[in-house]
Amino acid sequence: MISYNYIKLKNYRINDIYSFKQNTKFLISMSLMIFICYLISCSFSSAEAHFSHSAHYNNGDTGIGDKYMVLQQIEPEYTKPNELSQIQFSIQDKQGKDTSNLVGMVEIYSTLTNERLSAYPWTKLAVGDFQIPYIFPKVGNYQIVLSILNDNSNASSGDIINTIPPARTILGDNSNCNCERAVFNVSITESFGFIFTTVIYGSAVGVILIVGLVLSWMFLSRRKSKTNPISNDEFIKYSVLFLALGAAIVHLAVYSGHATLRYEYSIFLISAAGGQLFYGISYILLIFSDDKLTVKKTDKKYVSKEYYKKSLILNWIGLTGSLVLILLYLYSVTFPPPLSPNATPEDVDLAGIMAKALEIVLVIGIIYLMRTEKKRYLYSIQTYDEKST
Repeated sequence: MISYNYIKLKNYRINDIYSFKQNTKFLISMSLMIFICYLISCSFSSAEAHFSHSAHYNNGDTGIGDKYMVLQQIEPEYTKPNELSQIQFSIQDKQGKDTSNLVGMVEIYSTLTNERLSAYPWTKLAVGDFQIPYIFPKVGNYQIVLSILNDNSNASSGDIINTIPPARTILGDNSNCNCERAVFNVSITESFGFIFTTVIYGSAVGVILIVGLVLSWMFLSRRKSKTNPISNDEFIKYSVLFLALGAAIVHLAVYSGHATLRYEYSIFLISAAGGQLFYGISYILLIFSDDKLTVKKTDKKYVSKEYYKKSLILNWIGLTGSLVLILLYLYSVTFPPPLSPNATPEDVDLAGIMAKALEIVLVIGIIYLMRTEKKRYLYSIQTYDEKST
């Protein structure tokens, strides 16, 4: 009997070594697949560096005449009164291609008083991407008017260059000008940027706290249970669930901001959040399915073969995905990331620190779970095989 169990356990260890090799191959294959998909996305997308990033506040785009499409935004995005800003324009053709050799003029009007506050004269533009500096005097709404001379105008004589026409009541009126005009509305506030950022990060932190409180309540309820109390290993599981769901919430909170750089970045962050939510929810369902076993009420160390296989797959997925996200983040804050319109690394911000801190602890927790569940599975095989014989 002892010899039989020894042989069986020895065979299990051989199979476990084989399983480890298979899991290693799975990890490498999954990493290569993610890397190949990333390269494919890079090859089909080109960085259109009209702006360093696309703002989602105080920006606009409109067609102008039959030939042009104009994009406009302000840097900094949440400009305050008496703060130096840059009003940026990108004049493209209807197919989204760059333009050149244009003649343009920019005017700034107060929406409240209809007064023209500033005007930048007719100027030859070598390219359609340009910016002008301006300091908005106070809180309020403003209108920015961009005028572009038509090709058949007499601008080649140079008479119109560096001139400024009289102010107009109807800002888009071009009756006395062989030109096309576009009007953009902007709003200058004192604290909107701070409020917006606080709400976004506060919402992410609030949801993480709610998830943590729910998991803590589930943990404490199980811990006080006399019929099915929770073990220390199960406490690690609940912690891993919290970390995975917390990192997913952070990614969901910041994905829209990354869309201002590239839409592909927001798609990647949504995919990362979806993967982390899948991992966390799948683990919750796996824990509850394993708890239904009768033997678990008398032996908390017992692990069924089905549970071990499923948890091993989930843990490898969670470990691979977390490591890929951590390495990509380290790369993006050290070197300019692929597809970025800027030739500089990304800034280290609070959301990035929060997400990576959660994922680093998540990796440690997953490795710990994989080691302990392997020991529990070995224990289950050895103990219950001996009892059965």
